[in-house]
Amino acid sequence: MVPMHVYGKRFALAASVIAIVLAALPSPAQTTTPCNETIAKYCKDVIPGGGRIMKCLNDHRDDQSIACKDWVDDQLKSLNELMTMCSQEIAILCRIDPPEKVRMYLCLLDNYVALKADCRSKLGEIRDRLK
Repeated sequence: MVPMHVYGKRFALAASVIAIVLAALPSPAQTTTPCNETIAKYCKDVIPGGGRIMKCLNDHRDDQSIACKDWVDDQLKSLNELMTMCSQEIAILCRIDPPEKVRMYLCLLDNYVALKADCRSKLGEIRDRLK
């Protein structure tokens, strides 16, 4: 990579590279989970993104295996921790109405470069688990 000597250009280039890397990561719907069978059966027509798969899983909670229910609970717990850890960033960067956790997670991913270190760390922890 050729360094740019114009102020702001180097940061813009770094932000672009990070955005490309983050975009290449799988979405939660593409991840192998204990809920894949439930997703295939009840959520096959749901377009991934914006928390629609998690909403579908919540709508079909009674049809899930125990492992799937536990996985969904773990994801929601992690998202709650992320919302607490990143509350300042969410207030500034992610004005989402209504405040849906999965959409806020995606907003934080989109604004990864602008996050404080502790928020970025928690977001990375969750993202890595979803790989």
